[in-house]
Amino acid sequence: MNADLLIGVVGILIGLFQFYNVYKSWQTLRVSMNGHTSLFMPFAIWYSVFFGLIFIGLGIAALL
Repeated sequence: MNADLLIGVVGILIGLFQFYNVYKSWQTLRVSMNGHTSLFMPFAIWYSVFFGLIFIGLGIAALL
């Protein structure tokens, strides 16, 4: 039971940390985007949101 609680809390924390990183990356990208910005950066941001949702979902599933 304690392992499920630990895995759930860690999963949710990783997902929240991922959302924080998306927010900081988006703020940086919005301010300093120019012609030299990588075209893959928007894909990286969307995949970070996707993985954040997956980690939060897995964390919640582990807690149930």
